[in-house]
Amino acid sequence: MTTDKKAAPAGTGTASKTTFSAFHSTSSAVDNLQTAITLTVIESSQPKFLTKKFSLKPDGTLGKTSIADLSRGRCETFALENFGEFAGLLDGLESNQALAYGVSPEHPKAHIVTKAALSANPTPNTITRSREFFQFAPAPGVMMLDHDGVQDGQDELTPDKLRAKLLNAAPMLCDAPMLWRPSASSGITTADGQQLTRLGGQRIYIAVTDASQIPAAGKALIDLLWAAGLGWIRIGGAGQTLERTIFDSSVWQPERLDFAAIPVLADGLTREAPKAMSFNEHSPLTDLRILIAADDGSVKASAKKQREEALRAATPKRDEARAAWVAERAPELAKQRSITEDQAQVILRRACEKRTLMGDFLLKSSDGVDVTVGDLLDNPERWHGKRFADPLEPTYGNDNRIAWANLRGGGRPHLYSHAHGGMRYNLVRPSQRIQLAAGQRARVTDSLLDLERQRGELYDFGDGASLVRLAGARTVPVTRDWLIDHFDRCAEFFSVKMVNEVPMQIPQDAPMWLAASVLAKNGERKFPRLSAVITAPILRRDGSILAEPGHDHESSLLFVTDSETVPRVPDRPTVQQALAALNRLWAPVRLFPMVDDVDRGVVLAALITACLRPSLPTSPAFGLDAPAAGTGKTLLAQVVGALGSGETPAAMPPASNKDEECRKRLFASLRDGYKSILWDNVRDVFGNSAIDAFLTAPVFADRILGVSETACLPNRALFLVTGNNLRLLGDTCRRVLVARIDATIDTPYARTFDFDPLQTVLGRRESLVIDALTIVRAWITAGRPRLAEGRTASFETWDDLVRQPVVWISQFTHDAGLPAFADPLSATKRAFEHDPETAKLRAILDAWADCFGSHPTTVAEAVSRATNNADDGSTALRDAIDEIASERGTINRRILGRWIERHVDSRRGGRWFVRGNIRRGSPTWVLRTESPATIDRAKPTNSHQTHHDTRQQSPAPSVSVVGLVGYGGFVEANPETSFPVEIEI
Repeated sequence: MTTDKKAAPAGTGTASKTTFSAFHSTSSAVDNLQTAITLTVIESSQPKFLTKKFSLKPDGTLGKTSIADLSRGRCETFALENFGEFAGLLDGLESNQALAYGVSPEHPKAHIVTKAALSANPTPNTITRSREFFQFAPAPGVMMLDHDGVQDGQDELTPDKLRAKLLNAAPMLCDAPMLWRPSASSGITTADGQQLTRLGGQRIYIAVTDASQIPAAGKALIDLLWAAGLGWIRIGGAGQTLERTIFDSSVWQPERLDFAAIPVLADGLTREAPKAMSFNEHSPLTDLRILIAADDGSVKASAKKQREEALRAATPKRDEARAAWVAERAPELAKQRSITEDQAQVILRRACEKRTLMGDFLLKSSDGVDVTVGDLLDNPERWHGKRFADPLEPTYGNDNRIAWANLRGGGRPHLYSHAHGGMRYNLVRPSQRIQLAAGQRARVTDSLLDLERQRGELYDFGDGASLVRLAGARTVPVTRDWLIDHFDRCAEFFSVKMVNEVPMQIPQDAPMWLAASVLAKNGERKFPRLSAVITAPILRRDGSILAEPGHDHESSLLFVTDSETVPRVPDRPTVQQALAALNRLWAPVRLFPMVDDVDRGVVLAALITACLRPSLPTSPAFGLDAPAAGTGKTLLAQVVGALGSGETPAAMPPASNKDEECRKRLFASLRDGYKSILWDNVRDVFGNSAIDAFLTAPVFADRILGVSETACLPNRALFLVTGNNLRLLGDTCRRVLVARIDATIDTPYARTFDFDPLQTVLGRRESLVIDALTIVRAWITAGRPRLAEGRTASFETWDDLVRQPVVWISQFTHDAGLPAFADPLSATKRAFEHDPETAKLRAILDAWADCFGSHPTTVAEAVSRATNNADDGSTALRDAIDEIASERGTINRRILGRWIERHVDSRRGGRWFVRGNIRRGSPTWVLRTESPATIDRAKPTNSHQTHHDTRQQSPAPSVSVVGLVGYGGFVEANPETSFPVEIEI
C-alpha cells in the first residue's frame, strides 16, 4: 500500500466503526474490546484542515503552512480487529482528521471544544482534548514512535537503518507487529517532476496488548536508546541543552494528535512518498511489560553515564551559543531599558543559564508588544494567564502564544513555555544588595528576613514554626546548606574595603552564621504560617470556599496551581446539582466490588475526606479490606489518595506494631510533606497507641532523627491502610473506617476492565474535587441537616463536613438511579465486632456472668473456678481466660488481673467490669449489667447488614443497565421512578 492514495472517510474500507463506553456497553461489546485495538479518530470543523499545507513561493521554493490548533470538532473511538485494519484506517484519513492513541471511555462519540468554550458553556457529550477526558486504555492499542531527525553532521536514516537501530537498542521488539510510514511532508514534487522534499520524518507504529503501559514503556525505551549510544544533546538558539534520541520522547500522551493524513497540496504539487512497510503483521501483540522490565538498574546506570558524557561533550558548544546569544541581545536590551551593557549581560546570562527572568528582561506578548518582567510582577491582575512568545527564542514556531504567565498560582511567579518540550522560567525582581560588616549581624539578619517576606518563598510550618520551602506542591524542611545557596541567589552580599583611600565594594558569599541565625528564630521570623499545601479549591473549616490561589491567612493553607483558570465551586448548589456531582465523583470507583451500603458509604466518605483533609484538624483513617489478593484494594486506596493530592501515593510496607517504629515512620512522613500515607498489605492485627495518637492529633510532635530537637508538625495527611481480612485492635477500631471489597470469584486478579480508574482520577482530578465540594456545599445550602445520629468524638469537624453530607445525600440516591450509601460510622461497629480484644472481653464478660453474676470476685477465685470445675460455665470461663492470660500451659494471674484492670468500664453486650473492695489484699471485680430497656435505647439508628447477609440478599449485577447501575452492587434503574435530573458524566 502507499500513503498517497486518495483518502476515504474514516470508518470505511477495512476499518469499521465501533462505539463503546464504560457506562453503556453490553457484556459482549466489552469482551470484544479486550481483544480489539482501540484508538480515537479526531475530525476538525475548525480549522478546516489538520494536516500541513504546501504551496510554491514566488521564488520556486516550497512554502509550508503549519497545522492550526484544533478549536472545534468531534471524536470517535474505533475498535479495530487487527493491525491490518489500522493500516487501512491511516490510508483513509481525510485532511481534517487525525488520530489520538488514547480514548475517552465515557465519551466514545463526542464533540470537542476548547477548555475555555466548555467552561463558558458546559454541554452534554462535549469534551476537551485533554487528560481530563482522554487516557490510554488498559486494552490493546498502538504505540507510536516518531523519528524527526538525527544528530547534526550525521546522515539521515533509511527506514531499514532506523528499524535496525531500534531493534539493536530494544531487541525484545524484534517480533513485534510494526508498521512503518513516512511523514506527511515526505516526497513533495512539482508538476514537472522536481523533488522538493525527500524522506522527512518517519513513524513506526507498534501494536501492544495494554496501551496503559505506553508512558512507562516510552521512558524505558528512551533509557535503552541512550544506553545504546543513540542519544545526544542538542543546543538551542540561546544555549539550551536539549536531550534528544532517534525518537521523540514527548509523544506518549493519550490526547496527543498524530497528523497522519496526507497533506493539502497547491500549485500543482504532488506527493510521491515511499510505500508503507509492515513487519510481523500476524504476530501476537507486544506485551510492553517486557520492554519496561528491560530498563533495569544496569541500563539506567549506563543511560545516566551516556547523558553525562554527552552533556560534558556539548558544554563548549553550549557556552559558545550562550555567549553569542547574550552578546547579540545585550546592546538592544541596554538601549531599551536605559541600563549598561554589563547590566544587560547579567540579566541575559541569568535567563539562559538559570532560567530566571529579572525585572528588566523583555517579553513579547501575544499581540506583539514588548513587556518587562517587572511590569508583569507589578500588575499580576492584568497579566496573569496572558500569552507570550518564548522568552529566549521569540521566533520559535512563529508562535507568540507558546508561553503563558502564571502570576497568581500561589507559588513563585513564572512563565511556562511549551517550546522544546516545555520549560519553566522564574520571574524575579532585581537582587537586593546587602552589606556585610563587623558588628552588623542583627542588621544583616533583619534585612534578609525583610527580603524573604517580600519574596514569599519560605514558610513557618505549623505551631512549632519549623522553616519549610516548597518543592512542587510539597513542603520540604529547610537545611542550613540549602539556605546559604538560596541567600546567594536572592541577594548580592558585599563588603567595603578601602583601596588607596577609595572605598571598594567587594563581592562576598552569604555567611554561614546568617543561615544559622534565621533557622534559630523559630516563632520570630513572621513568615506566613503554613498548615498544608493544596493544589485544588477547598472548603475551610466553616464551610466557606477557598478558591483563590496563594496563601490564605485564615486557614493557613497555601493554594498553588499551574492551571490557567481555577474551576469554580458552586456557592449554593441544588440537590439536583449535588446528585449530578455525586454521579461523576462515583464514576471512577463504580466497578470496585464493594460488598454493601456501609462499604460504599465509607468509600464515598474517603473520597470527600481526600478533598477536604487539609482543612480538617483530624480525620479517621480509611482501611480497604478484601478476602483475597488482587481484588483491587491497593488500587482503590491509590485512587482515593490521588484525588486528594493530585499524584499517586506511594504504597509503603506497614511499620511493625511497635509504638516507637510507628511513631518515627509517621513523623517522618509528615516532615517529608506526604499528603497521603498508604500502608499497604497489613498482615498483623492493626493498631497501637502511636497510630491512635496520630489519627486524633491536629499537631504531631517527635524528635528529629540525628538532632537533639523536637518538632511539632501540622497533621493534615490522609492515612490509608490496606490488608486481606484486615483486623483492627482496641481503640483503633473507632479511628479507622474499613470498607470491604469482594469480587466473589476464585481469581479476582484476572479481571479486566475497559478503563483505568487511577488514570481517570489523575486526569479529571480538578473537576472531581469540585464535585466533592459541590455535595458538601449543597448540604450547607440545605441548612446543614444532621441526619446521622450523634457527633464523632475526636473527629467533630470531619463529622460536620463529611459524614453528615454523605448521610444527607444518600436519601436522594435511590430515585436518581444511584447506589445506596449508609452512614460510614457504621463501619466502626463491625470493626469492634472483629477486634480480638473485643472478642476476648465479650467472652469473659459472658462467662463471668454465668459463673459469678454480680458477686464481687477476685482473680484467684475466677482461676480456681475455671480450672477446678467442669460445668459448662466454668469451661467457657477457662476458654476465655486462656485467650487472655495463658502462659506455658498455665494461667498467669498477674496478666489476667492487669488485663481486667485495663478494661474496667469497657462495655460489651450491656455488661462491664467495675472495681470492688479489697479482700485479703486482693482486688475484687464486680460485673454490672444494663437493663434491657437501656440497651434498646442505646442501639444505633443506622442499622446495617453484615457482609455475609448482604452478599446473600443482593441481586446479581445486571448488564442491562442505565448510567452507573449494574456495577459494584448497584440496583437496577427504573425509568419510571428515576429522579428527574439530567446527569452528565
